[in-house]
Amino acid sequence: MSEAAWRFADDHEDEQLADLFSLLAQPSISATGEGVADCVELVQALCTEYGFDDAIRVETPGQPAVIARAEADDAGATGDGRPGADAGATGDGRPGADAVDDPSTIFVYGHYDVQPADPEEWTTPPFEPTIREGPDGRERIYARGAGDNTGQWFAHLCAVRALRETTGLPTNVTLLLEGEEESGSPNLDGVVREYADVLGEADLAYVADGPVDESGRPHVLLGARGMQYVQIDVEGPNRDLHSGNYGGPVPNPAWELVRIVASLKDDSGRVAVDGFYDDVRPIDERDREALDAMPFDAEAVKTDLGIDAFAEGPGESYLEKLLYYPTCNICGFTSGYGGEGSKTVLPSTATLKMDMRLVADQDPDAIYDAFENHVHEHATGVCDVSVTKMGQMHPQRTPLDHPIRETVLAAVAAAWPTEPILKPTLGGSLPTAVFERELGLPCVTVPYANEDENNHSPDENLALDCFRSGIRTSVELFETL
Repeated sequence: MSEAAWRFADDHEDEQLADLFSLLAQPSISATGEGVADCVELVQALCTEYGFDDAIRVETPGQPAVIARAEADDAGATGDGRPGADAGATGDGRPGADAVDDPSTIFVYGHYDVQPADPEEWTTPPFEPTIREGPDGRERIYARGAGDNTGQWFAHLCAVRALRETTGLPTNVTLLLEGEEESGSPNLDGVVREYADVLGEADLAYVADGPVDESGRPHVLLGARGMQYVQIDVEGPNRDLHSGNYGGPVPNPAWELVRIVASLKDDSGRVAVDGFYDDVRPIDERDREALDAMPFDAEAVKTDLGIDAFAEGPGESYLEKLLYYPTCNICGFTSGYGGEGSKTVLPSTATLKMDMRLVADQDPDAIYDAFENHVHEHATGVCDVSVTKMGQMHPQRTPLDHPIRETVLAAVAAAWPTEPILKPTLGGSLPTAVFERELGLPCVTVPYANEDENNHSPDENLALDCFRSGIRTSVELFETL
């Protein structure tokens, strides 16, 4: 445990929060581009101010990324806490070579972009960060990006600075911040491939994103489900029609779409697309042990959600369904009239949006092809039916017995007031598969935000005690890796 680095972070919390607030006050909305350029400049400046040797801007076809590198200090820091060796950039603007022989290297991923925010739905303006008590009495930072994800990756900067200014930074730290995570990370793969020589020289890919477990305990996640997002469009007559004058002989695209959707699942709740489960990785003994060790109260979930039962489908339990099996989820169905009162209309179009959460070893492209074939096979031909691929992420899973897990678990256990929970994967999706696929790195996710961070929602927040524990976790991991 680096008590000196912890004390330094605690003693400089006001300064850290002021810098974090400057980031949170700067809009960086990838969907519109609002504030992105100014945010990138601020990110670069703060990375170098907090002890990184360099921070370069990486252009993409969309929003730019930032890559920063902090080289491990020589045997102890110099008087000002900085490395004794010259660790500047190379001639091409990339981060420089290692300052010491054979230090461990950790590659850390985050994103500086945020979701749009409607100020009218917030208690205080979303880009005017403020600290106030939450419903449980804990002090929280309220701002867009506080929890997702600026407050979490900024904890890494605080950890680098705390180590550099005290005992020295014993590990190389490479930080990649992308600007399009909230837009599906369309250019992340290209950045990782282009800079694989810099990013791939690591022992671990590490992500701090998302909330802690609903119990309030931290968790260590060894993977994330992937996703395939699709849209089905059905077109019938060239305009909406009077249902009395045309209903019967004229095909209704809403009925055509309903019939197609009904074919996607069988009576037991299993997805009926051919080959959908073919590549699903089986649940083995280690998985069962991890499942059994996870705290979960099924009745509490039902009460919270106001439901009487869970959905049918593969998996013997809620956690099995959530973590080990893919889904086929209806996100939205649009057709005809949905306003107040009645309107007797035969709609001309119908649209369905779906996401399929995918698990280890499933290929989003193969799933899309199988899905598209299924839809066309079940279309009657009376309406025009099209399927569009809207976006995708590959699933990722680091083996439960990988030795890196003990290092991460120990760091989390030292930094948080309660023991961490080991989980094989996240139910949601993160763009972590590219680090495994392109760089060959094990990847671990440790969320630093509170369980009720309201990410993507009004009054997004980050509890101050979680922020402090996040900094301490990064300190411990950088020291023990």
